[in-house]
Parts: sequence; C-alpha cells; structure tokens
Amino acid sequence: MTLFGRNALDLWTTLEGSSQVLSFCERPMKIPGASRHRCFDFWTRRADGEELLVLLRESERNVANSKSKHKILADLDGTTLDGALVRCLDPEYMADHAIALANWGSMIRDLSAFERFVPQTLSKDLATSIAQPKSIRQLQEEFALHDSTTIRIGIYLLLHRGQAVCKQIATHRLGPEHIIEAP
Repeated sequence: MTLFGRNALDLWTTLEGSSQVLSFCERPMKIPGASRHRCFDFWTRRADGEELLVLLRESERNVANSKSKHKILADLDGTTLDGALVRCLDPEYMADHAIALANWGSMIRDLSAFERFVPQTLSKDLATSIAQPKSIRQLQEEFALHDSTTIRIGIYLLLHRGQAVCKQIATHRLGPEHIIEAP
C-alpha cells in the first residue's frame, strides 16, 4: 500500500482500526468527470454496504462557485456510484481525533508485528474476563502466566475485532489504566 500524505495515513488508520470495515482498497478507481489523475482515496465494504471515499484537498474544501472544476466532487458527495455511497471527507474532521488516531496507530503497528504470537485460547479467556470491565493493568495481572506484552496485544486484538471496547481511546493516550469491557 502506498499512501500520500498525513491525511491519507489518518484515513487508513481510521479504516484499519474500525471493526465495522470488513475490507478496503486504496485508490480503487478514477473519479468520473474529474481530472485524469484524481482517484477515490478508498473503497470500503461494511456490513451495511460499500463506500467510495474522497479526501478533499485544500483547493476542494470550499467550492466557491458552480463553475469550479471541483464541483464534480460536490455533486458526487452523497450519491451512489456502482452501488457504493460516495463520501467526500474533510481532513479537518480527522485532525479533531488526533488522540484516537495516535492510539489506533500504535495498536495497529503492534498487531502487525505481534498478533501471530497471541494464542487463540488467550484471546477467548480475555474476552470472557472482560464481562466485568477491567483495566489493561488488571488483565495483565490476572493473566500473569503470560508475558505482559502478549496480554496487551491480545487486548488490542479484541478491540480491533470489535469484541471489546475502550471508551478512553478517543480521549486519553493509551496506557495501562484504560478500561476494557465487553461491547
């Protein structure tokens, strides 16, 4: 995968971190009627349907008049193309979620490197244990027979799969006091 710029990386992190996104593809097709080099940034598939996502560039954010070459994007936003809902996204929205993006970025990097070391039985035991909300530290203490990093990665795996939630991910830098609970 090749991403161009921080905004594309942030959108990818958002998609990768969402348990609602079943699959996605970067730059799946050119935007009909737009300049020859302008593509949709991502195609996503969710349980409720498909989306084609466009990250608006600075010049596209505020279409001042109907003669603008960017009117094509404004006209496409909210429509359906080849069965997929077209959504034009303002990168400023993602900047408002910097803490969540940083947390998910960290979790995704750890999952990429270490997910394969988390035993299935440990994942199941962690999922059962969070029937009562617990902090990451409490879970690491409860499962002290395992390496604390493996426990942490197992927790991230549950969050990534949507089998657990952590309300503080969006508001506080990820740490051992974050509370993990069943969805």
